Amino acid sequence: MIRKDGSSELQAIHDQINVLRLAEGFFQSKVLFALLRLRVLEHIGDGDKPLQELALELKVRPDTLDRLLHAGVVFKLLETQDGSTYRASAMSRSVLLPSAGDAYLGDWLRNLEYFDFALSKMDQAVLTSAPTVDPSFHLGADSAQTEEFILAMHNYGALRGKELAHYLDTAGAGSLLDLGCGSGVYAFHLGMANTRLELFLLDLSSVLEVAKKVQARYPLQNDVHYLPANAVVDEIPGSYDVILISNTLHMLGHEASRVLLKRLYKSVKPGGSIVIQAQFLRDDRLGDRWPVLLDLIQMCITSEGANHSVAETRQWLEEAGFRDIEYRRMSLFNTNSFLRGHKPGPGVVPSISMN
Repeated sequence: MIRKDGSSELQAIHDQINVLRLAEGFFQSKVLFALLRLRVLEHIGDGDKPLQELALELKVRPDTLDRLLHAGVVFKLLETQDGSTYRASAMSRSVLLPSAGDAYLGDWLRNLEYFDFALSKMDQAVLTSAPTVDPSFHLGADSAQTEEFILAMHNYGALRGKELAHYLDTAGAGSLLDLGCGSGVYAFHLGMANTRLELFLLDLSSVLEVAKKVQARYPLQNDVHYLPANAVVDEIPGSYDVILISNTLHMLGHEASRVLLKRLYKSVKPGGSIVIQAQFLRDDRLGDRWPVLLDLIQMCITSEGANHSVAETRQWLEEAGFRDIEYRRMSLFNTNSFLRGHKPGPGVVPSISMN
């Protein structure tokens, strides 16, 4: 049957299914978030756990807990043979138990729940042109939330850090500044790949306290220095062969990013380079999926933040004086890519952009 709008009833049913799939996605994410918040998977561990024992450890009623566990089974996060004993599924053991190492996603997923809370009021962000949460909450104002946020960034960057160390050539460089370092995961991987790199990590003091804990996980031979500072307003000490800015500019917004890059030009040694790693938007700002979502997250959790494209970022680098700018993708599974701009060596006078 053809409907008044020209579509068939079969097409309408197909469209309903797709729209409902979008709308109902929160059901399974809420089950996942509840399991993570209660630390159910950590309590179950790698073996089997009887319901009564698990309820006792979590200090909850067995019948209430069992209803959540049933949903965990439906969504293939848990398994049970008899309905009274549970174990983590193979998928959960692979990425949701701390024993998963660099593949662990638990901290990242708990942070996604924070994003979920902020995005739930997205209409208000549009109406008011203001964030829906306190921007300082996850970056210093609340120490527990700051640590959770930075550990989440470590989850995100652990495997991607290995890729950056593979694709970013630091041969010949003796010093690296990781500006807005977060957990320090990218600097640590670059340090392991090039043991002669002296590492300098700059971020807010509360963030650096978490990075120092994360450093203990890596067998670094490099000298590591921690520089407590707010890169937007404080003077950047020293000069470096390489400056890395990873997934940071989107939190600052376009104008602050341009100003920062101009300031950083003098912090790069002649012949050195600056590397901007990001989840760049397409130039038409219609993709890809995660860069677009990241742009919305910044609208809801920062005052001025907005995601940026390769073309925009390249222009900022040129305005700052960097030349021979190269763009590099990494593996298909990595939403990050990077731009690298070079500062002319000794005796070379750079042309200055008038933009």
